[in-house]
Amino acid sequence: MVTASHNPKTDNGYKVYWSDGVQIRPPNDNHIANCILENLVPWIDYGAKLRSLNERKPDSDQLSDREDTERLSKLYFQSLSNIGGLVTNQYEQARKKLSIDDLDVLPKFAYTAMHGVGHPFAIKCFQHFHLPPFYSTPSQQNPDPQFPTVIFPNPEEKGALNESMEYAETMGLDLVLANDPDADRLAVAEKDRISGTWTVFTGDQTAVLLGHWMWEQFGKHSSRVRFGVLYIKFYTSNFIHHGCETMSRAV
Repeated sequence: MVTASHNPKTDNGYKVYWSDGVQIRPPNDNHIANCILENLVPWIDYGAKLRSLNERKPDSDQLSDREDTERLSKLYFQSLSNIGGLVTNQYEQARKKLSIDDLDVLPKFAYTAMHGVGHPFAIKCFQHFHLPPFYSTPSQQNPDPQFPTVIFPNPEEKGALNESMEYAETMGLDLVLANDPDADRLAVAEKDRISGTWTVFTGDQTAVLLGHWMWEQFGKHSSRVRFGVLYIKFYTSNFIHHGCETMSRAV
């Protein structure tokens, strides 16, 4: 994968993973760096390959296989449907509990792909979970390796969500969901309807909210499983641990 991911545009480069599925570490990183220096001349002329591909498939604009991508995407969302209780149509359930006058209490979302690839997949996620369409931040919707609206296209960086929050303000929206360019990071911001101030949640806070949701949906209602395992980083695990202790005592 060649990407700057959530780094500045000047840091475009390779994301390299070893056979154990995690990012490289010594001594493999030095071996790979030396191999790169020994092979600075590209083995393949990708420009020529793309031109040849365009001649054979005029509607294609990339080196990857669009059909394979669509097939894998379909299989992924099918696998989500096979997880019992996960796709619960909660938005429609919430609507049924509210009167017409109270429907405005339901949150409305702004989403930003932050100049990356996340937008079409975010659309599929919302459709799959029966959520109403989100509002996409126009200036950050399409892929652009120059990241013109942000210095660091990392949704966790201070100021990275300003563009989306300003757009949400103009559209009267409550929540901002943001991916980084390769869509493997998520940030969440919420507007207080009373004070009008925005809160940008840390990754730890978002993980705690998701952990609590998993407990409410599955943990405390299960007759077979009393405790689950969440693979999360150290600081978040402390929050989850204490939360699970509290909730297990309440059951």
